[in-house]
Amino acid sequence: MLVISLAMRHPRPDSIRLKRLQRYLLYVVVALLFFSGVVWAYWNYLAVAPGDFETGAKSWAMKIHGAAAMAILVLIGMLLSGHVRFAWRAGRNRVNGSLFLSVFTVLVITGYGLYYAGGERLRAWTSWLHLGIGLALPIFLLIHILVGRRTRPSGQFRTRSRVVSHGVPERHPKSTVRGRKTALNDASPGAEFQVAHPPVL
Repeated sequence: MLVISLAMRHPRPDSIRLKRLQRYLLYVVVALLFFSGVVWAYWNYLAVAPGDFETGAKSWAMKIHGAAAMAILVLIGMLLSGHVRFAWRAGRNRVNGSLFLSVFTVLVITGYGLYYAGGERLRAWTSWLHLGIGLALPIFLLIHILVGRRTRPSGQFRTRSRVVSHGVPERHPKSTVRGRKTALNDASPGAEFQVAHPPVL
């Protein structure tokens, strides 16, 4: 129980860092969210006299944006159970991570409000808030990645020494044979002679 408690309190760096597949999924989904939102905003606010192509592109952008929004909720849940939990207990990147999660929370709330908010004025404010924060989402993600890399330990030796200092044994202890050889080298010549030529009864 003590080993498990210390391992959860001082997690290894590889338990905090996202796996390669998780990183790629996160980047792809965030890219889909961003570009589909940009395309929809362009055809909705900037396009002049949109035709059939523009209307179809706007519709497809909204469909892709909605699918990516559902996917990002699944990914956030996965990150909360692993990456966020271990990083919080290790005391790494708490402020920036909390800000990043707050940004996602606002996007989720405003995205919900775009469908169910009552009143045109409230809907307009919700739309502009969602759009503004969504456009800044890649910047928040980049800052979170850079700050996380700066707070990453320089090597695994620091992690190993910290775990051993708290009473957790190493996974690969030194061989006892090597210890015997060291003790033999440190002994006197007489002891070495006794080992090489045991007494005969």
